[in-house]
Amino acid sequence: MTQSLKLRKAPANEGGGLAQRAYHSVRAMILSRSLNAGEIVSEDRIASELSISRTPVREALLLLQSEGLIEKEMNQPFRVRLVSNREYFQTMRLRELLEGEAIAMATGKIDPDILADVNADMLKLEADPSASAEAHWAADEKLHDMIADASGNDVMASMIRDLRVTTRIFELSGLPSRFRPDTEEHLDIIAKLKAGEPGAAQVSIRAHIRSLTNDVLAFMASL
Repeated sequence: MTQSLKLRKAPANEGGGLAQRAYHSVRAMILSRSLNAGEIVSEDRIASELSISRTPVREALLLLQSEGLIEKEMNQPFRVRLVSNREYFQTMRLRELLEGEAIAMATGKIDPDILADVNADMLKLEADPSASAEAHWAADEKLHDMIADASGNDVMASMIRDLRVTTRIFELSGLPSRFRPDTEEHLDIIAKLKAGEPGAAQVSIRAHIRSLTNDVLAFMASL
């Protein structure tokens, strides 16, 4: 990578320290596709861009590695994780099963204020065709995490988060965005949650995940 990373220089107290500054900066780079799948994440370059030492940068990269966003082989530099087609589709199938179960368990247990806040985010995205990719990803994450947490099963919620990291990395690796259908499908899921219909909510979230999977298959077939 030859261009400058242009990492955001956050205030010294933001995020709880230098390692958190580096963590949030690199994570933002990955999610905005400024760092692509398979690309080297240079400790020296990040430290230089943020004007910090390599120690907090290494701490940040180890945290990102534990989350599955980057990976490192023996005697090799850190790289943005590369997810295969096979791993992606297997992961989506697991997401369909687990998130369907989670939403059935979560229906009727979500704080109405939290649900209203997520709904407002989705309506704002729907009304703004120029909304950034980061705004879409943030709203997507808020919705799916809300459902996983409200399920009351901490192990399943953790598994769902890990699976979503895998599919997010794959979707950032060159697939066209599908923010409009995502937002519409998310609003449908929220409507089912508001109505307190666990069976209907389960159908909606599984249809949402299958819709994304089918779009990816169609895109690949067109190449």
